[in-house]
Amino acid sequence: MKIRVRDAHPADVEWMSNNTEGWTVTVEKQEGAASLAEALHALIAEDSDQGVRMGWLHSSLQRAAGGEPDYVRLYELHVSPEFRQRGVARALVDELFARVPDQEILLSAWDRELYGVWLKLGFTYVPEPDEMSGGHSYPGDMVRPPVEASS
Repeated sequence: MKIRVRDAHPADVEWMSNNTEGWTVTVEKQEGAASLAEALHALIAEDSDQGVRMGWLHSSLQRAAGGEPDYVRLYELHVSPEFRQRGVARALVDELFARVPDQEILLSAWDRELYGVWLKLGFTYVPEPDEMSGGHSYPGDMVRPPVEASS
């Protein structure tokens, strides 16, 4: 199995909507849906040998208020169950990181049961200011800070 990551196309939208946990994906902007039109990056991971889609990712650029820098919000990362633990999520996230190295990436919502997975994928946990250490509710954010350019 060789994983290839490519941009999503309108022909992928139905498959993306059928392979998610509660999201609807559309081509054009639509209330309550992740759309290709609004995506900073909508990516598909597929087995390049067989042409089988294995997973997808949707992110958007968020405009920050009050002079804060803009950031990327990762809205959805889905890997079909039969392809989990085969590097598909890693390939999708690495491609996103490569495309926006100078942007902070924030998970829109994240499954607390996958805390360790997000850490392995390169995210850092940022606790809420009033969060007590040692807790397991993880009310804070998962973030990939911008990568500083090397000189």
